[in-house]
Amino acid sequence: MARLCPLPARDALVVPVATTRGRARRRGYNQAELLARAYAARTSAPVLDALTREGEGPSQVELVPDQRRRNVRDSFAVRPSARAAVRGRAVALIDDVLTTGATAAAAAETLERTGARGVTVIAVAIALPGRDGLS
Repeated sequence: MARLCPLPARDALVVPVATTRGRARRRGYNQAELLARAYAARTSAPVLDALTREGEGPSQVELVPDQRRRNVRDSFAVRPSARAAVRGRAVALIDDVLTTGATAAAAAETLERTGARGVTVIAVAIALPGRDGLS
């Protein structure tokens, strides 16, 4: 990822897409956070666990695009302790899979509303349209 997707700016923060507390508890990890830490190690950028995700709506995997957008609308927040660090900074937002982009868009909008200078989404995989009925 680091080789193909360089940091969007020298002073960029690396921020993983948050998962819900319940999903993190069931899995034992947040896959986006693991990817963000590996990416940050390669780019020498700081990782900031800036986002929280509220609600335990259905998994995005089971939803069509309109449902995905509604499912993540207003589900992200920036931690109060991270707000000052986000303001004025470029952010490399790390996610595992980009399908419709609903999750990444909701997270990016939250970071931008907090004052991020810009958000670049970096994902490990992109689901191809039409392969799973989500075109």
